[in-house]
Amino acid sequence: MTKLPTVKVPVPDVTVGAYRAVFGRLGSLLELGWLPLLILLGVSIVPAVLPPGFGDNGVVLRAVPDLLDLVAGALCLNAFGVRWYQAQLFGGADHRPWLRLWGRFLLYTFALYTALGVVLVAILLAGTVADDRSVGVEIGVVALDLAAVTALLLAMARLSLLYPAAAAGQPIGISGAWRATRGNGWRIVLCWLFATAPLLLGVQIVMGAVFSGFGIGEATTAPMGLYILRGLIGTVADFLIAALGAVVLSDVYRRLVPAAGR
Repeated sequence: MTKLPTVKVPVPDVTVGAYRAVFGRLGSLLELGWLPLLILLGVSIVPAVLPPGFGDNGVVLRAVPDLLDLVAGALCLNAFGVRWYQAQLFGGADHRPWLRLWGRFLLYTFALYTALGVVLVAILLAGTVADDRSVGVEIGVVALDLAAVTALLLAMARLSLLYPAAAAGQPIGISGAWRATRGNGWRIVLCWLFATAPLLLGVQIVMGAVFSGFGIGEATTAPMGLYILRGLIGTVADFLIAALGAVVLSDVYRRLVPAAGR
């Protein structure tokens, strides 16, 4: 069996390149994502326009806004993702087929959501088991939860090239993605974290500061305008994070897949 050459992904270069590609080409990003962005903006303000007391009489009704946001996010962000990946890999997404690839992206995302759901349910069940137990058992459960999350994060990184490969019209499959990312799992995780975490953290800090004080003591609830603003900022941030992640994985794909003999 021929040993595949190992290429080490340069974390600083990939991260800086992602910032340059996204924030230096905001016009291209808006050109490809304006329709999904508008749809998600509309969905994001749904909770602000619902009548007071909506969902008080049923768990299902209370879950409707979150479910709508989840479904719309998966559809819109994946539609944008296919074309943005193509723009990174080919220098443009015009006249390239993407609807069929969109279905493959949705399949990957569904599998990811399912895996995350299984891990979260397992963590919740483990936390329930730890109730009324000794400190040692609780520490063990926490350590097990961290290990499960870490393993899932690393597995996601090892399979992350499924997306750019699909966008390129050359799907490599689970085994191909796993082989291509050998020795670079944590490097991919670091690239993604360094590229997206500052933006995500900044948005959380800003929105936390904006809403601080409302609903505390005798303070009034936040006005509807702030909820709409939060939806706007959150939606734009989601697109920027998706764009940064796609640039990172496109760069990693170009570096690793040719080295894997493709």
